[in-house]
Amino acid sequence: MRFSGRRGDGLSRWRVAPSGKAVGISLLCTALLAAVGYAYVLPRLGSEASSTCALQVPSPQAVKESASCPVPAEPEAKKSSSSAADGCTEIADITGEEDTLYWLLSANVQDEATVVNICRTITPVIQRDLGKAFDGDTPLKPGLRYGMTLDGDGNFLKATIELSPSQVFYVVQEPAGLRAWKEDVVLDFRRESVTITLDANLVESVHKAGEGMDLASKLTKVFHWDINFVSDAVKGDRCRVVFERKYADDRPTGYGRVLYAEYSGKKTGKKTAILFKDKYYDHNGFELKKDFLRSPLDVLRVTSRYGGRIHPISGVWRHHNGVDFGAPTGTLVRSIARGVVTFAGWKNGLGKSVYIRHDNGHESRYGHLSRIRVREGQRVEQTQLIGLVGQTGDATGPHLDFQILLAGKNRDPLKVLNAKMVKSPPAVPHPLKGRFTKVAQKCLGCLGVPVAAPRTHTDSALAKIP
Repeated sequence: MRFSGRRGDGLSRWRVAPSGKAVGISLLCTALLAAVGYAYVLPRLGSEASSTCALQVPSPQAVKESASCPVPAEPEAKKSSSSAADGCTEIADITGEEDTLYWLLSANVQDEATVVNICRTITPVIQRDLGKAFDGDTPLKPGLRYGMTLDGDGNFLKATIELSPSQVFYVVQEPAGLRAWKEDVVLDFRRESVTITLDANLVESVHKAGEGMDLASKLTKVFHWDINFVSDAVKGDRCRVVFERKYADDRPTGYGRVLYAEYSGKKTGKKTAILFKDKYYDHNGFELKKDFLRSPLDVLRVTSRYGGRIHPISGVWRHHNGVDFGAPTGTLVRSIARGVVTFAGWKNGLGKSVYIRHDNGHESRYGHLSRIRVREGQRVEQTQLIGLVGQTGDATGPHLDFQILLAGKNRDPLKVLNAKMVKSPPAVPHPLKGRFTKVAQKCLGCLGVPVAAPRTHTDSALAKIP
C-alpha cells in the first residue's frame, strides 16, 4: 500500500491509494456478501408471498392473470352408492342375530312415525303368507337379504325383505300412501328323497340329515294320527321320505308335499303314508285319518302330565286335569277333531281359552293361548287353526294346557289320543286301487327300492307293497 499526500492551505490530507491486488480482494468480498444476502432474503420474501396467497382469496380474474399464485380447482362432489341424478341412497345388507323388521327400519329411517306405519303396512302381508304370527318385533333369521331406498333428504321410498327365494316382500311409498305386496315367483317342484335316522328328537334328526324344520313339521302332520313323536319315537328309528322340494331361480326355497313316508320304529312298528288324491293311506290302501289327532301341536314337548302334581305357582299339591305341551309363543294350535266351539274367551287360571264339543261326545279344551282364532258357535274341522300358544292366565312360561273330557269328566289326554278310535277306516275306492298301486310303486322307486310292476288291481296286490 502506498500513501499519497497533497499540500494546500497548510493542512495535509491523507488517503489510501489501493493497489491492484487490494482492489481484487475488495471486489471478491463484496460479491460474497451479496451472495449471502441474496440467499437469506429471497426465501423469506417467497415465504411471505406464499403466505399472503394462502390467506387471501383472489378474484377469478386475478387467478387467471396470476401465474405465481394459482388457486386449485374445487374437487368433484363425492358420489353416493345410488345414481347421482336423483341423489337417492341405496342400502343393501343381510340380517344379523336378533334383528327385527322394526330395528332395521329404525336404524335407517329417521322418522319414528314412518317406521311404525311401514311395519303396520307390510307385516299383515307377511303374516298371511307365513300362516303364523308376525309383527315388527318378530326376530328374523340371520343372513336374510334386505334393502332400502331413501331420497336425498333421508325420506323413505322403498324397502325389500327376502325371507326366502320365494318369499320376497316389498313396501313402497306412493302418492296415495304406503303399499305392500309379495313378489310373484315362478316355482319349480322337484321330487327328492332322504333317509332319517332318529338320534334325538325328530327336528334335530331331520336337521342332521341336512334338511329343514319344515320337513319335520310336515312329517309330524302326515303321521299325527298314528305317531306321537315325543312318546313313541326311539333312538335308532328310521324314516324314509319322498317329497317335493321347491326351487326359485334354481335356488331351493322350501318343501312341497310329502309324497311317501315310511317310519320303522321299535314302539310303532312299520307305518306307511302314501299321498293319493290329497289324502294319506297306508300300504294296504286304508286312510290314515282317525277321529283324533295324536296332538294339537306340530312340535311337542310334554312339560307336565295328567294327574297329581305340585302347582308351579301356588306350590300346593293338586290334581292336574290336562297335559302341558311346552312350545314357543305363537305356535299354531289346531283342533284335534271336528266339532263346535262352545267357549272362546278368558277363563280364570287358563287365561285365553277355547272349548270344543266333538261329534263323538268328547270335549277338548285349550288354555293359556296368546290369541284366539275362532268364535263361540263356530263349526271347526279337524286340524283347523283355533289359536296360538301363549302365556296368559296362571302360567310360568309359554305352553298349551290341553284337556279332554268325556261326559263332563276329565280324562288323560295322552291315553285318549293314543287309543284307536276307528276300527274300519275308509279305504281307496275299488276302481282306483290300480292307480294307487302305481303311485306307491313309483315312490318306492324314488327310494331306490326294486319293485315289480303290479299284475292285478286286487287287494292282494296292495298288500304286497312294503
